Amino acid sequence: MIHIDFQGGAHGNYLEFVCNKFLANVQCATTPFNDHGASHNKLYSSPKQFFAGHYSYDPVPLIYNKIITIKIEHADLLPLSQISLLRAGDYGYDNNQLEFNTYNKLNNINYRWVLDKLIAGFFKDQIANSYNAIKDPSWPSVTTSSDFDQLPDHIQIECLEQHQLVLLELSAAHPDCPRSVLREFFEIGFRHPENSGFMTRQQLAVYDQSAQVYTFPFGCFYHKDQFMHEIDQVAQWAEFVYNQDSVAALHDKFLDRQPYKDSKTKCDNIVAQLTADPAAILPDLDLLEEAYVNAKLGTRYFT
Repeated sequence: MIHIDFQGGAHGNYLEFVCNKFLANVQCATTPFNDHGASHNKLYSSPKQFFAGHYSYDPVPLIYNKIITIKIEHADLLPLSQISLLRAGDYGYDNNQLEFNTYNKLNNINYRWVLDKLIAGFFKDQIANSYNAIKDPSWPSVTTSSDFDQLPDHIQIECLEQHQLVLLELSAAHPDCPRSVLREFFEIGFRHPENSGFMTRQQLAVYDQSAQVYTFPFGCFYHKDQFMHEIDQVAQWAEFVYNQDSVAALHDKFLDRQPYKDSKTKCDNIVAQLTADPAAILPDLDLLEEAYVNAKLGTRYFT
């Protein structure tokens, strides 16, 4: 029995299906894909040999001493961030629409850590601090947008029109987040990848010294030759014999369902293009792609 430890969106369910079906010869469905393209339809009719889960940060115990851990590199953060929002939890979130109903989209077990970091970085005490910077001593105190709405009209008008006061709140009552704030939030992660949530979570993937651990690189999922090489290595490590052609055929179907597999290459080419010609006409980019390009350029090309 073998565990597969992975972060949400890192294709651990797909790897579990491949290993069970083709390495362990577990009886199961033809493909694992659901309507969203996620590998969540893993229908097994005989006992599994591989078990995928978020063992590093969910309170689910590791029972077996053989573990495949899907490892994230800095270069993986763009496509992983994109696919995690779309696939983790089957929420189907398009990152390009994340500014709408942001609070409620992120307020769940999969993304609460993102919401907490976003609020702490951009919204905590923002209203009070901004208001206090321009506040007349005779004015009432304000900590929330509701407090501000209760101020006399002449104070509100002076704050907004004369002082250009900006009020930012992200809550159930104010669920939308400005796109510019989201872009800057993700840009910081791309500019300092070692501090991104995915990388800090990966630090929790620490196993007992007695465990046999195979490190499976996330980046190989989007490159067929690399993926086939890793599956071959897993088969040898786990002592299974398998049919490579069958795995290759399924992986073609997997790649057909990956809308972000080429995002990093696309954005790296755009960064090179803009470096050579800042006035270059660009293709449409989603929110995370804009943040990535800004981070790599070291400037706010998208505002």
